[in-house]
Amino acid sequence: MNQFSVSHISQAQSSRIRAWSRVLILTTAAFLLSVSARVAWLKTTDDPQLTAAAGVHRSTAPELASRGQIVDRRGRVLAASLMGRRLFADPAMIWERGWERIRQGNIEDPDSKAVGDPFRDVASAIGGALGVSSKTFEAMLRKRADDRYLQLADMLTPEQVDAIRLLKIPGVGIESRPIREYPAGDLAAMVIGRVGLEQSGQAGAELQHNAQVRGKDGRLVFLRDVKRQPLWIEGNDYQAPRNGVDVRLSIDLVAQEIAERLLKDGVKKWNTGGGRAVVMDVQTGDILAMADVLNPRKGWKEITTDPSRALGASLGRNRNVTDPYEPGSTFKPFVWATATELGVFKPETIVQLPFGPYITKFGRKIEDVKYPGPVSWKKVLVKSLNGGMAAAAERMKFSQMQDMVERFGFGKKSGVGIPGESEGLVTSNKKWSVYTQTSVCMGHEIGVTPIQMVQAFSAFCRDGTLVPARLSLGSEGTDNQYSIPSKRVMKEAIALTAREAMEGVMTEGTGRKAQSEMYRMFGKSGTAQLPKPKGQGKGYFDDRYVSSFIAGAPFENPRIVCLVVLDDPDKSKGHYGGSIAGPLCRDIIDATLNYMGVEPDQLDNQAKLALHERGQSDRH
Repeated sequence: MNQFSVSHISQAQSSRIRAWSRVLILTTAAFLLSVSARVAWLKTTDDPQLTAAAGVHRSTAPELASRGQIVDRRGRVLAASLMGRRLFADPAMIWERGWERIRQGNIEDPDSKAVGDPFRDVASAIGGALGVSSKTFEAMLRKRADDRYLQLADMLTPEQVDAIRLLKIPGVGIESRPIREYPAGDLAAMVIGRVGLEQSGQAGAELQHNAQVRGKDGRLVFLRDVKRQPLWIEGNDYQAPRNGVDVRLSIDLVAQEIAERLLKDGVKKWNTGGGRAVVMDVQTGDILAMADVLNPRKGWKEITTDPSRALGASLGRNRNVTDPYEPGSTFKPFVWATATELGVFKPETIVQLPFGPYITKFGRKIEDVKYPGPVSWKKVLVKSLNGGMAAAAERMKFSQMQDMVERFGFGKKSGVGIPGESEGLVTSNKKWSVYTQTSVCMGHEIGVTPIQMVQAFSAFCRDGTLVPARLSLGSEGTDNQYSIPSKRVMKEAIALTAREAMEGVMTEGTGRKAQSEMYRMFGKSGTAQLPKPKGQGKGYFDDRYVSSFIAGAPFENPRIVCLVVLDDPDKSKGHYGGSIAGPLCRDIIDATLNYMGVEPDQLDNQAKLALHERGQSDRH
């Protein structure tokens, strides 16, 4: 082979080597590039399978906000939040880990034949740590065997927390949670309300002011390891909680205790189906006390019920704002004052009443307990004469009576803000008739709430202006300066004239048994027949009543108005408002004014007269 041939072969081999080298380099480069791309893809993209295998590496821990306090007018705590410890369990994990332990024991020692019951074993351990029976815990675990979260116990003591932690049971843990405390117990429960498990208001002031007192929970997001321990926290991953603000109510805890205690005593004494009482500061409109009692009686078919109270006193409806009632004669002062201001009658005008039932122009018979014949217009109110009120109503236009009802705030919410407040019941203008006209003047065919009554009556305690009732005195961080709004509903002279007539009610009328030895009171009694509920026919019961009494004191410079309503009293014990509700109203007024430091204004001779009259018989 010549030199040319050898050279040609060498060149061909070199070309092939170079070609294969290029292929190898390109292949290697492509491989490396694909690997790099894959790595980059894996770094930037979460594969569902990998994510499921690796698990979540970021955790979020809540930072609980503290719910604001609710306090009374003097700053006494009515509701506050504490941080407590709650025991919880993962029943599914307890069952799974329990059987794993049993199987592992059999593997390690085949001759042992280990047996057990995970739920019974865990319940026994928890019961021993808490010092209570394990049967309840075992039943709870079995009932919720497939659940991943189960609350086992609330409000653990520090000693119980330590004992549970020493057990180190898989599937059993302790968590922090805010707990709402009510230092006064059930006192003012329906006014304060309560919160649910999620710290959300369910009733009363807790619901009314939920937005202010609840606050907003914060959160902490952190990177964790496989043992769920925090590794890293970014600054912007922490959101601080915003605690709720405190809310102050107008309620005075001592005045509330007085009203509730005396009302319960009165309900028991007269065996009534229930009772309500409201005490209001007439200078500001502040509700100082608001009590509501129900008294289910054996053998009675009660007209008023409230199943929610069985779940807790705080969940019952507050009937002082939710349940209208017929006020009866306690409504007469509003009509009397209006008729006087309109000039229908002057206080000294003699109203020509017959010595028998008054017959209206359209033939309706208006009856009274007694028939005194012609009397002064002032005596009509003092003696609570239905015939005299009907005579005035017939001389008034429908529009004048309707304006009176609206002007004093009946037929609309008081604005006090309690959830579920009723507007009351008022006959519409279209349906208003001569019968309505002569019924409303006596406090019938109209439904009012206790809160409406004390608000309207405040006008007699002032200069003819009424102030709106209020229950909230503001919250922390807000301007609590309060400019007392007022609304004129009658002339000042008329308010004073009506007040003088209502003092006569106490000394010579239906309120004689309610006279105070300490304060000059002015007020009015009421005894209205109880309307039949749906399903029991129309009209009224012949022998069941609503007895009430409303009064203000002291006479010259009134400070409070108090209303007492007794539902369906036992007639065998008494049922007239002046006899049973009146003395109770007086006792609440005496105790409340004395607590407020108001000087007595009752003269010695009046005090003696009050003592004498208490022993005398009375009507309505």
